[in-house]
Formats: sequence, structure tokens, C-alpha cells
Amino acid sequence: MTTPARARLWLPPISLVACALITVLISCVRHLSPLAVTGQAVFLIVILRAFCYWPPMIRWIVSMPVAHRVVFGVLIGCMVLGHYTLNGRTYFPFVVWEIFPFAREDDPVTCREFIATTAKGDKVRLLVEQVFPSIVQVNPLDGYSPEATEHLARALAKVYNERHADDPVRQVDLMVMAVKLHPPPGESRAQPSCELLKHYDISSGR
Repeated sequence: MTTPARARLWLPPISLVACALITVLISCVRHLSPLAVTGQAVFLIVILRAFCYWPPMIRWIVSMPVAHRVVFGVLIGCMVLGHYTLNGRTYFPFVVWEIFPFAREDDPVTCREFIATTAKGDKVRLLVEQVFPSIVQVNPLDGYSPEATEHLARALAKVYNERHADDPVRQVDLMVMAVKLHPPPGESRAQPSCELLKHYDISSGR
């Protein structure tokens, strides 16, 4: 009769609780590192523990050919590097690369939008998520270069016109909307202020 294997001193529940406490201490109490860093570090530790100690995961990795293990490791490494760039727009200029949300304290709050005018004179909002449903979310337009903004506006207009040939877009206006979070007493903030930043003529092809 064999004696049962000695339990590891660093049990998964204890380690995860310790990681959570360390994350709270570093990010929320001492403010030494943002949650986007420490939170993802905990996530990475959980994945590594699964690779090292979870039997189904171990059997799956062992059963892989060596070439597949290398490719798998490179993909995981690239994912980790992508999370820790902390500058997602540099490497992912259109698709948002964020896990943790954050609160903006800007006042007024501003955002840029594409407002198109069709041949019949109707106003249409050109939203990337609606024109391209496979894209769940994009970075705010204020982070794009002027060239990238124009390319995106013309791409949205082109796809929209392919779907609405009876009333195509003739021009696209880049607008900035501003809403005051804390307006003066007696002033309403129900409607945002609008300012035209750029006009793109779609009908002429310029």
C-alpha cells in the first residue's frame, strides 16, 4: 500500500487568493501599478498553473508534436506581449485591445463621429460596428491620424453605398460631439454640442 503523495505547499486556491490580495494591494491601495498590468499578471499566472498542474492540459501539451508545441508557445507569447504593450493603438490601430475598462474624468466628454449625407439629403451616422458587424469595437476616432481617418471614412461610405444603391452617400462630415458632465446651474446637458472638423466629398472621389 503506497502512501498518498504529499500535498503541495502552494495549493491553487491559496495561491489565487494570494495573487488577488497582492493585486488589490499594488493597484488599489498603494497605486504602484495600474490594474491593467497586475490584473493581467494574475490571469497569466492562472494560465501557467493550468499548463503545469492540470492533468488534462498536461496530457494535451505532451501529445502535441514538437513543431506544434513551438507554434503554440509562440502564439501564447505573442498574446502576452500584446496585452503588455500598454499602447494598443500602435500594434492594433483599429481594433480595441483592452481587457479592463477605465473611467474617463474629462469634462466635457468629447467623441468624434462620421455623419454622412445621402443623395436624398438624409443624415446617416456611419458606425464601424454597424457597417462591419464582425468588428465588435474600435478605438475612438480622435486617436487616428488624418490619413487613417480619411481612409476609414471613405471605406465606410463605399460599403454603405454598396448596400444602399438607391440612396448613396455623397459626403461625410467628421464631427466632434461634446457633452458637459457638470454644466453650470440651470444649463441643460441633454443635447451635445457639435463642431465640424473635416468634410470628405464622396461623390467626386476626392
